[in-house]
This record gives sequence, C-alpha cells and structure tokens, in this order.
Amino acid sequence: YSDAKKVVAAASSAKKKAVSRGGGKRKRNPADEESDTSENEEDEEDDDQEGAVTASDDDDEEESDSEEETTEDDGDDDDDFEAAKPKKKASGGARNTKASSKKTKIQIGKSSKSKKKQPTSTTPKSSTAQGKINSALSTLAKHVLPPNEEPGLKSLIAGLLSSYRPPKSSQVANFSSNVALNVTSPYTINLHSLAERVIEMHNDNPNRAQLALLNLLFRSVGGGPDTDLPMGGGVSTTTAMDENGEEQEEEETDLEHMDTEEWAELVTDLVDDMRHAPANQILLCADPLGAVHQQNALNSHGNGGEGDVEEDEKKKGSKQYALGAAEFRKIYQEFWYILGYVALTEGGMATNTQQEEEDEDEEETSGSVVRLDAELVKELIGRVSELAPVGQPDVRAAAILAAISMSHAVLDQSAQLVKKMDVAKRQYKAAMKGENESKAEALKVRIDSLNRSAEDLQDVVVTNYVNGLFVHRYRDSNEHIRAMCIESLSRMTLQRPDLFLTDKYLKYFGWMLHDKDHHVRIAALNGLYQPFKAVQDAQDGKEVAPADEFLMIDKIQLGLLENVVGKFLSRIVSAIKDPKPEVQEVAMKVLLMLLTNGFLDDCEDDGVWDPINQRALSERASPAVRRDALYFVFEQLEAFDDGGEGSESSERKRTQQLDAVASYAAHALTNGPIPIDKIKIEVADYIVQSLREMPEHRALVTDWSAMLRAIKDDKSATTAHNVKAGDRADVAKQRILVRMLACAAQEEVGAVADESFLNSDVDPDMANSSEKAKKASMGREHETLSIALLKALPNLLLKFKGDTDVISELACLPRFLVPTVFSLPQRKQDFMSLIKNLGEIYLSSSNEDTLDKTARSLSSLCKGNHARVTESKAQLRKVVVELRDRIVELMSSDDSTIATSAMSVVNSESEFASKSSKRRSGRKKSPRAGASPATEKTSLTDDDTRGSADADTEYSIFLNVRRLRILAKKCDLSEFFDDTNNVNQLELLCNFVCDGLKSRLRACKPVDLRVNADEETAADKLIEDGDVLGAIGKSVNEGLQLILSVTGWFFFSYQDEEDLVKNKKDLVDDMEDGDDDDSSVDDHVILRLRNRLLSLLELCFSQYIPSSDEHGDDDTTVAKHSDDQISFADYVQIAAGRTTADLRMLFPKELSDAESPLLRAVALQEDGRLVGAFVRFISAKEHALRDNEMEMKENKSMPQSLLLPMGRAIANNWARGNRREAGVFLRHIASSGPTATSIVTCAVDQMKKEDPVRMLESQMASLRQSYENWVEEEPDMDNEFPSDEEMKEFEEAEESHKEQFQHLEHRATQFSKKLGVFGKLSDQKLRPALNGFIREGVRF
Repeated sequence: YSDAKKVVAAASSAKKKAVSRGGGKRKRNPADEESDTSENEEDEEDDDQEGAVTASDDDDEEESDSEEETTEDDGDDDDDFEAAKPKKKASGGARNTKASSKKTKIQIGKSSKSKKKQPTSTTPKSSTAQGKINSALSTLAKHVLPPNEEPGLKSLIAGLLSSYRPPKSSQVANFSSNVALNVTSPYTINLHSLAERVIEMHNDNPNRAQLALLNLLFRSVGGGPDTDLPMGGGVSTTTAMDENGEEQEEEETDLEHMDTEEWAELVTDLVDDMRHAPANQILLCADPLGAVHQQNALNSHGNGGEGDVEEDEKKKGSKQYALGAAEFRKIYQEFWYILGYVALTEGGMATNTQQEEEDEDEEETSGSVVRLDAELVKELIGRVSELAPVGQPDVRAAAILAAISMSHAVLDQSAQLVKKMDVAKRQYKAAMKGENESKAEALKVRIDSLNRSAEDLQDVVVTNYVNGLFVHRYRDSNEHIRAMCIESLSRMTLQRPDLFLTDKYLKYFGWMLHDKDHHVRIAALNGLYQPFKAVQDAQDGKEVAPADEFLMIDKIQLGLLENVVGKFLSRIVSAIKDPKPEVQEVAMKVLLMLLTNGFLDDCEDDGVWDPINQRALSERASPAVRRDALYFVFEQLEAFDDGGEGSESSERKRTQQLDAVASYAAHALTNGPIPIDKIKIEVADYIVQSLREMPEHRALVTDWSAMLRAIKDDKSATTAHNVKAGDRADVAKQRILVRMLACAAQEEVGAVADESFLNSDVDPDMANSSEKAKKASMGREHETLSIALLKALPNLLLKFKGDTDVISELACLPRFLVPTVFSLPQRKQDFMSLIKNLGEIYLSSSNEDTLDKTARSLSSLCKGNHARVTESKAQLRKVVVELRDRIVELMSSDDSTIATSAMSVVNSESEFASKSSKRRSGRKKSPRAGASPATEKTSLTDDDTRGSADADTEYSIFLNVRRLRILAKKCDLSEFFDDTNNVNQLELLCNFVCDGLKSRLRACKPVDLRVNADEETAADKLIEDGDVLGAIGKSVNEGLQLILSVTGWFFFSYQDEEDLVKNKKDLVDDMEDGDDDDSSVDDHVILRLRNRLLSLLELCFSQYIPSSDEHGDDDTTVAKHSDDQISFADYVQIAAGRTTADLRMLFPKELSDAESPLLRAVALQEDGRLVGAFVRFISAKEHALRDNEMEMKENKSMPQSLLLPMGRAIANNWARGNRREAGVFLRHIASSGPTATSIVTCAVDQMKKEDPVRMLESQMASLRQSYENWVEEEPDMDNEFPSDEEMKEFEEAEESHKEQFQHLEHRATQFSKKLGVFGKLSDQKLRPALNGFIREGVRF
C-alpha cells in the first residue's frame, strides 16, 4: 500500500485525457426520462450547475493551453504508462455530428430471420440452486450496503447486488424488441438496464459517469460510502456542512483536470482506507474463491498449516459468503461486458436504435445503418486500465477484469462484423457473375465499410488491452491475475482465431507452462486445449451456450498450433507428473487431443510415449489421468485397431483385447529386477475402472464370457511389439486377468445391486453407508454375471490352487453372486463343487488375505433364504470341526497341557472328539507314572524335543488357531457345535486353547533371578529357540483374539435374546430406589470365558523383562536374556495390551450400573492389574516412542501398537477412567512423532467432551509425574576433581536435561491449547477446576 502512490504516479497520460468529448450536451428525449424521480431532480439541478465551478488561475491557464491543442491528434491511447500532462479531447458536440469522418456507416440491424433467444427461456440453474444464490446475494447486500442505499447511478454496487430480482415486464419487452444480445444469466436484463443508464449519463456528463464506474470498482474491493468519489449534482452519497452549519453538496471530483500526483494521492488514500475492510465484506478480490478463502490461505501459509478450532468454525460459517462472492464475480464480469456492448451500440456517436427499427424492412444493401462508438469503449478501457499498476492486488484484479470483459464484448461485435463481411463478399461475387454492377458497387462499399469498422474494433482490443495491459500484467506478481490474463487470451483465440490463433499469441501459453503457480499452469494448458475442444464440440453437434454464440469456431485452423506444440511438447508431457492433480488432468486432455488430431503421428520419441503410458497404471495419478493415458496404450496395441468387429467374432475380439491389455500391464510390472511376489497386481483395478469410464470399451469388462475365456486360454504375454515378454510376465498376466475379473465383478455388482448386498457380511458400524438411491439387486445383468461365475469358479479354484495371489482374488467372487441362481437345479452341482473347493482352500491356505476372503465367502453363502443354505452350513461345519480336531491333536502332544486343561477329563469315548480325533487318540503317549504337572518339565523344554519338530508343531498350532479365529470374526461358531450332555463344546474348546497357551507361556516366562553359582542352571529352563518362540507368540496373539471373539458372540447373543441392548434406559441414574434387583450372577459362560481370558492376559504381561536399571542392588544383576526372548516378550505384551483394550471396551465399567444382573457381573471393574502392567510396558518402551521424533522416517507401528489400544480404552471408559493411566498416555501428545500426537489428540478431544475436569486432572498428573522424574534425573558430579572426559559427559547430561524440560514445557502448552481459548471455556465446570489448579501451583 505504501508504494501505491509511487506506482500510480508513473501512469500514462492517457489517464489524463478528458473523460468527456466536450462540454456540449445532447438534448434528452422525453422517453429517456424514465429514471427515478429523485434522480431526475438531481440531473436537472446538475444541468443548471454544470460548468459553474470556478477554476483557479492555474486551471484557467491549463484549460486555455488545452484548447489550443484540440487540433492535435490525441488518438495515441496505447501509451498508458507514460507520465505526461493530460490533454483535453474534442467536444462532445463534434462527436455527435453525423459528418464525423472517423465513423463508417455499417448495417448491423436485426433481420426478420434473427435467432436471438428470448429472455424468459434461459434458466441456467435450477430453482433450488438459484434460490440459495439469491439468498447469498441478499445477505451480502445487507452486510455491505448501508440501510438506505438504493440501486441506481449513485450506487452501481447496489444495482449489481440486487440484479437477481425479477425484471419489470417493461424491461423484458424493451430488451426483447430492441437489444441484439443473448440472455446468458438471470441478471442480464437488469444489468443491461443499468448499463444503459450509465452510458446515457456518459453521453451527457462523462466525468460523472466515470466516477460512478470507479466507485463501483472501489466498492467491489472493500470500499464503502466513505470511499466514494464525490459525484456532485445531488448524485453524491455524502454531504458536507458549510460555515453556517447548513448542508452543502460536495464538489464533484474532476477527473479531467486532475494531474498525475493528485490522481496518485487520491488512489493511495482510497487503497489505504480499504485495507481495514473485513474479508467477509469484500465482494471481489484477486482470488476467484473470495476474500475469506484468500485470507485463510495466507494465514495457513503463515502459520505453517496449523489451524484453530474457532477458525474452523468461522470457515464453516463462510460458505454462504463464498457462494455469494463467487456469484458476484460473475455478475461483475457480465456487467462490464454488457457495458462494453451498450457503449458500442448506444454511445454518443452510435446510431439511434429506434431508427434501425423503423428501417428494418428495407433492403439489406440500402437499409438503415448504425454506428459503433469504438472511441467510447477505448476511453472506458483506458480509464480502468489506469488502476492496473496499483500495488493492491484486489484493485488490480477488479480493473483488469473490467477491461477484459469490455474487450471480449468488443471482439464479439467485431466477430459479427466479420461474419457479415463474409456474407457481403459472397454476395459481391454473385453480383459480379450476374453482371449487376449497381448492386456490386453497393456491396463493395459495404464490404469496405464493414472492414474499416472491424479494424477499428480490433485496434481497440489490440492497442488498448493486449499491448497496453496484457503484455504487462500476464507476468503480474499475483498468480490469480496472471491466470486471469492467460484465460482472457484463451477466450480471444476462440472469438477471433484469425487474429489471435497465431504463434505471436500462442507462445504465451507455452511460456506460462513454466509458471510456479498451478492456477497459471492450468490456464496455459487450457489455452492450448480450448481450440481442440471447440472444434470437437462443433463436429459432435453439441448445443452452443448463449454466451458462446459469437465464437468463430468455423475459422479455427488447428494446424496453426503445430509450431507451439512442437516447441513445448516436452513441457506438456512433463505436466502429467505435476504435483497438482488438476494440472495433470488438463495436460492429459491436451495430449489426448494432440493424439486424436494427428499431432503425434510422427513422434517416435520414447521420452514422450513412456511417461504417458506409465500414468495408466500409476497409483499417484487421478482416475481421469489414468483413463486418458489408457487411450494412448490402446493406440499402440494391435488388438485395438479398427476392424474385425463382426457379430460372430466380437467375443473373440474382446478376448484378444483383454489379453493384450493384460500382457501390456504384465510386461510393465515385471520390467525390472522385481520379484514376482512383489509386483503390484492391484494396479489391474485401475485398468478396470478406466475401461468402465470409456463408453466405447466398457463392454470389455462386462463381457464375462470373454474375460473367462482370456483366463482359460493362458496365452503367453507379449509386449506392444508382439515380442514374448518372458515367463515372469506370463505368471503376472494370469494374475492380472483374475484380478481384473474380480474387480470387474465387484464394480458391476456395485453398479446394479443394492448397497446392502455388498455390505451384507460387514459390521454395520464399519460399513460405508451412503445416501444414494437403492438399486434393484435382482437385475438381469447381475444374474448373468452370477451364472457365468458360478459355472467357471470351481474349475478356476482348482486350476490356480497353488497360486496364493490368484486364489485370493477368486475366493472373494462368491460374495458377489446373486442368491437366486443357487436355487437353480442345473446349477446345484456347480454350487456343491464351489463350496467344497472353498473349504479345501481354507483348510490348506496360510495366507491371511486368502483366509479372510474365503471365510467371508463361506459365511455369506450360509446366509439368506436360498435353497442351498443347508449344504453351505454343512460344509462350513466340516471346516470348523476339522480345525478343532487339528488344534486338539496338536496341543495334546504337550503332557502338561493335557494335565492342566479342562479337556484332561475327555477320553477317546467323549463326544467332543470327532472320529478322526478318536483314531488319533490311540497313538497318544500316556503320562509317566508319578509325574506331577507342577514338577515335570514340559515337552517344549525337554532337551530331546528341541529343534525343528517343535517349531513345526507350534507353527501348525498357530495356523489352525488363526484359521479358527478368522472364522470366529465372521460368524458365530456356536452354531457349528452340538452342546450334548448340557456341555458347551465351544467353551470347552476355548478352555483347551487357553490352558495350552498358558502352559507355553509358563515355559517361556523370563527368569528374574540373581546370578550365583547355585541358580545359574535356572536359565536353562527357558525356551531359547527363536523359531519356537516366534510360533508360540503368534499362537498367543491368535488365541487371545479367538477367545475374545467367542466371548463377544456369546455376549451379543445374550443381549439379543434378553433384549438388553445397552442404551440410556439400561443405566440406573437414580440410585435412591431401594427396590432394585440385587441378585447377582456368579456362574455364566460369559463370566467363565472372561475370567479365563483375564488370567491368560495376566500371564502374558508377566513376560515383562525388566532392565538392569530397574534394580537397585549393585551386587547382583538380572539374568541375561537373548534377543529372541526379548522380542517374544514384547510381542506377547503388545498382543495382550490390544486384547485388554478390546475387553475393556466390550465390558465397560458403566455396565456396573445396569439393571441386568449379568451385565453388572461382567462389567470389568477390577482392571487395575492389567492397566498397571500395560502402563509399565509402555513406560519401558517410551524411549522407542521418543525416537520417532528424531527419525527421518517415522515408525508408525510403534505408536499404533502401544498408544492406540490404550487411547481407545481410556476414551471409552473416561467417565470412570484411571487418571494415572491417562497421565502416562498424555505424555505423548508431543515429542513422540506425528502419529502419536494424532492418536493422543483425538483421544483428548473425546475426553474433553465426556469430562473436561477429569481431563484437566489427568493433565496435572502427567505433568507432575514427568516433573518429578525430571528432578530425580538431574545430573550430579560426584568427583570433586573431574577429568576432561567426565566434564564433557556432565555437560552433555546437563544439555539433555534442559531439553527434557523444554519438552515438558511444550507438552504443557499443548495441554493448554486443548482446554480452549482464554475466556471462552467450553465447559463452565472447568472454571473452578482451573482456579484450584492455579492455587495448587502457587502452593507448590
């Protein structure tokens, strides 16, 4: 702002040219007096007072000098930046004479065949959307305008804001009959009426009219009534007081006689006043999204992206402003466009429109004529261009936008003249052939007249806008202004391609491709794209928008872009990897147009084709970019050449095309030293999604016969040049084809089926529900897909049984089949083969993804009311029983397990064992006589059983427990167990697994013995084999989740049966009632499983291995443990912490207040030991969490494994949460990496909503404990005469100690932010709590 005066002082003398054509005024017609009564009176007073202002002596001298210079040529309007004294233009009376030599008679009157659209036919927006816009504009008007400010010449800003109101019938009739302008928006008629009044005033008093336009510009960018330039004559919105205290009209600002310094000072003062305007009162700014968005972007950039809660709320409340500001920008542009049009057709030297109407029926060659006032538009463009050098970007943007809009209006009129000139030339040639000399002579005169008029209009745009404004502003410091200039040039290439679609102007698009801002790069790419798009739309016969009716699309010659494309092709290609996805999409559109129009036919550069091809499979590219890049791939594949699409060969053709696409993808993915198991097969999903977005190729991924045939043919993969790609590519191609089949099936089902069909096996809390309309799930397309897959899947499952990646994709397909096809008799055998193969795959697979998808398919087939539900459940029962038998047999090989398990009483005659387990039971070894489980070593620690055999057994246990756990997550396993003899067989299995895991954990329990001669041999009891420890750890993790899932299913079934769904009615809010049910439940399957799980969790936490620093005895030390043992202990405790959190969420403490005795009994109230053990473990790993802050690449698994479970449990039980536990958790709100900060922050937000006072207390506990630890760890120098090394170590310790305190201060700052803004506490309970906190702090 401080530089505004200096910059404006350098403005050109064109600014100084007189705003009027002279002092003479045209007589006004009575019909022109249809303005407001108050304005008529003001105009009459102004007519009497105009010219009565007494000028100073200096002004008189200037005026006399300027009068002598009236004969000089003052048409040099392009020198807008030369500092010189203003010249006075010729009088308006001379301009109004018909004998003016500068105006040429041309006919642009409307013919009877005019196709101008009626104003009532244009409805660009729906009524609902337009209603919201109108409401937003009304709200803006209330905020910006004073209460008594009415629309009119004295307040054009009010006229623009109220232009959404329906026009009067007289205005509509006048517009329809007298205006050759299309209705492009709901505001067109009102804006045209307003523009007519401005030009009418300009014909009488140019100075006042231009003051009104300048006031509109300044009011749009934040000005108010106080910043309006005084217009005098009763038109000014402000008044002054004379020395007697009476109101006196302010003197009209004389733009004509204002020198450069005065103008610069005036603009500087205005800009300085507007700088304090609130963002939500600025209607127009450089940013197209509005001033609020611009301010937020600047604040976000200045604050490093950190936001505030209240700032977010303000942004949410600014949606209506953003809508209104965006619409006002459109209104502002349209007003200046219409003003340019009206200035041309109704200016002082333009022909009266009424005369044109009277002569409408005359012949075209001798009919009435009108003149276009090019000088008036040139003057208006020059006036607003004077503000282009102002330092404030919003003012520059408003001025440039006005100049651009008027220039576009001039070009549209020139395009009409060119079209009329083309018609006249054709008529002239016909007249010459017909030897009609008189008509030919008249047509020749007309052609010359049209040509001169068109050149006058072209000169206005080229001289005043392009050379005077564009060449200086396309490199503006503001990115939005640069983009605005490039967009205007892009529009001009369509308006007048004969002038602007040349290398002279196209080079600007190429240059701006290197701009640092993505808005400008998008505008530059669009400049190259729009000519191609316009031609393509015209060829496709698309309807032309009303605003584009005057575009000269037929004059566009795409070959003119060849030079600029050839020079900047490499830059366009590099733009497809731009950091901004929006730039990538436009660049790909440009390249696709170049490909379609043959610009790349001779390009053999791999540097052009390879980057484009790679985007088809890039996960970083947007869907639109991948789709367009796939078109390039198809261009290089022989299978996609035209021809061979007969009805009989269509399936074969599609099969070849699918094979070609898969071969290309396989070659691209395996082209390099990438292991076959590491290639990203999932990119095949992108191919399917892109094909579905291509209308001409969509059938490729919906022709199931062709897709299945491509998989069965198993042809060798080839490159784009039909060269074999190798064995690795062959394997990859098969995987890609199967992946494409799975993705295509899912996409098709999602398109034709109900959303609930896809989410039938998903937890309702986890399903992504939407508000989309429901679709029929029994469509013909869905049934066709289901039949084709049901027939092919059994054989495909057998064929690819050994390929984990392929099987994983095939196993998910049964979920997408419509159940009605299962009931078809002819499909029964296919269905039976399908479920049999799925069961075999599940029992033999070890891949978790395959197991998960297969389990989902098996469980989904058991649901519904189709005729094969019984067979599906029978097959799933076989799978469950087989897994149970395997687990029992494998775990029974451990003698201690049998001795301590609840299953130790089960013999070979028990119904718990299946036939296969009974056969195997005869081979079991019996326990040795006299052996006690408490004293006998387990088989895992026996010397003669160590080795690979134990590792294989434990790994087998892990796999089968995992398989059972995955099934337990998908369905209730109790349905597949027969509770004979009133014994819950599923509970017995869980007990058996629990006891087996306990025996293994005891065998792995770390030794905490002092090392001495008598007890050194105790360390030999530990399992040291890393493979065995790893397998046991995985088994413990899977076993915990299995028992938890089974417990959860039992709990869910009980709640469902007893109608005990937890809600507010289940909680006893008033405990004064003495008639409550005091009965208790001591024995229930849920209680028993919960207690067994708790004991197993405690044993897991007992694996904790303390460090030597945790013992104070200097004479003894903790027994050493291997790295494998430490890793095992950490893994087991992490698994236990996760399960503990799940258990605390399943049985929260609030259940202790429930009405149901069982709910009160299962409430996990005594969880102190588990919480303390997990807190101890997290504290021991705190250094690992702190290291994340220092590492270049964060280890996200550590905070997710440790902090996320604890945070979930704390937030879910916060009403009765443990403050000490929360204090340890809150330590990591800072200085532990971004992932830890995010987890803790989210939990704190929930804690604050639940109980902010308790959260404050936990913050106090966290700070107090950390401070006490910091005091205890203060470094101390024991040696009175330390050496240099000791001093160096002491200094480093002191520095580290200071950093710890800085971290503590930073944590306190984060805590303070979470409490809220000072003086605006979200919960009034915090006020006394904070007072107590301060008192305690002072007391401390």
